[in-house]
Amino acid sequence: MAEYLYRLKFTGPVHFGTFGIGLEKTLDYLPSDSLTSALVNAFAVLGMADDVVKALRSERPAFVLSSLFPFGPSGDGKAITYALPRPLTPPLVESPKILQDIWKDVKRIRYLVPEDFFRWIGQKPLNAEEIEATMLRSREIGKAAVGGHEILWSAAELRPRVALDRSSQGSSIWHCSVLHFHPSAGLYGMIRVLDENWSVDLASAFRMLGDIGLGGERTYGMGCFEFSGFEPLQSSWPKTPVDSNGSLILLSTFHPSEKELPELNKRLVAWEFSESRGYIVSGRAATTIKRKRLNMFTEGSVFRESVRGELADVTPDDAKTLGLTHNIYRSGLAFLMPGGING
Repeated sequence: MAEYLYRLKFTGPVHFGTFGIGLEKTLDYLPSDSLTSALVNAFAVLGMADDVVKALRSERPAFVLSSLFPFGPSGDGKAITYALPRPLTPPLVESPKILQDIWKDVKRIRYLVPEDFFRWIGQKPLNAEEIEATMLRSREIGKAAVGGHEILWSAAELRPRVALDRSSQGSSIWHCSVLHFHPSAGLYGMIRVLDENWSVDLASAFRMLGDIGLGGERTYGMGCFEFSGFEPLQSSWPKTPVDSNGSLILLSTFHPSEKELPELNKRLVAWEFSESRGYIVSGRAATTIKRKRLNMFTEGSVFRESVRGELADVTPDDAKTLGLTHNIYRSGLAFLMPGGING
């Protein structure tokens, strides 16, 4: 087994859909189920869709993807900062009173730098000054100074669009939210490769996906990116601290298999759900057919024991009537840190 980190630098704006009316909201990260589906479609263009689905549905999946999270220049612009989701459990502190007055502010934290992420799940109690410093660093994620100027890693833009009625030619205005990344920023992900025979094909699929694009509005050229290639996680990442409290933090979406359900309550510590839904895309072809909905555990959920997840079948019940020639899957394979192993 090997673990790698990779970065995606986008050559234009992106739109990562979320719940809301129309396309008026966009995420600043991409959940792993959306990423895995997009990668499988890239494999389909390469003529390998059946092979990769079979490899992901096996008892020991060939690879597991984390969600994509933001990265960008550090505060001084001289290094790279990687953002990680805040674990849903509170950190260990020297006194409960430390968190009592500021817990609402602590819960508003979205991202942590890796060092704070590992301190959060460590066994060493944090004092009030350390908690304040963690909150300050969290607020600074996404900001940097480059060339003497303060920049933001990304900025959202609401674009007006006009729809014309085919019969009456009447017009109506609507809006699409897009995200622009600074040239020094983008999204990064981690991949756990359990079958090294897939490493070369995975790199090819990511390069193909960079040409196809990630997210929505690809007809307008959105979502295209440059793939950095895989680099060993240990060379870019702080090592797992020896005083880790044993918590496993979910860095992907997760859908348990039927075999895992009886023991799931014993393994869960803290969690949140999100609903995965949307339209079916097969290879380069988009459809107006909706896949089945799934409830997923979200990034930041905490487990006391490792979980595996599954490639869930979300094929519509009337698939044949709708003209679908293959099953549709959504990845609920769990990427856990530190030390979670799917197998």
